Amino acid sequence: METDIHILQNCLPDFGKELLIEIEKFSTVKTFAVDDFIVKQGQLARYLPIVLEGHVKAYSNEDGLQFLLYYITPKESCIFSFVHLFSQQPIDFSAVPEEETKILLIPIEKAKEWTLKYPSFNNMIINGFQKHYNDLLETTKQIICYKLEDRLWNYLKTKNENTGSGELSITHKNIADDLGTSREVISRVMRKLELDNKIFQEGRKIKIR
Repeated sequence: METDIHILQNCLPDFGKELLIEIEKFSTVKTFAVDDFIVKQGQLARYLPIVLEGHVKAYSNEDGLQFLLYYITPKESCIFSFVHLFSQQPIDFSAVPEEETKILLIPIEKAKEWTLKYPSFNNMIINGFQKHYNDLLETTKQIICYKLEDRLWNYLKTKNENTGSGELSITHKNIADDLGTSREVISRVMRKLELDNKIFQEGRKIKIR
């Protein structure tokens, strides 16, 4: 799908006309379905992805154990993608949409060029790096300091804020993968949250009270 200048103007208004014209010329916009790989661990980076519409989950998989890193929302890219602008090492994370998501794909060489040429582009990278760095610090703090019940509750609230629907369609297995534990443990803690009147479960639907 070719890049639409009107989509870019609406989603990235701070970039300015000259940069938007270059993005339209050299980049593409692609729509990804749920769980399609936008970025896949072990591959080489070819593009800097920027979310235009939808929400993306970034996660890592180590020795068969998957764990959530952070979420990427519209007008944001990914801290690990920034790192790979200047590295030829394989990517050490994966990123997948949680809903149908529209992604701007900027070729790596152009992204490197624009960080030097356009202050607005460089500012986006610096701001995104700081935000996701803080997200990673919060994730680390939760793993070290919080008990699983608190981590699960924060996880559910964050997903609820991202969707804005008040109802989540997610399995206990998916939650367990994101939090690096087992489905049985998650089911037990979910039942505790339900008894505490924080959530209501019906099939695969979870409502936040």
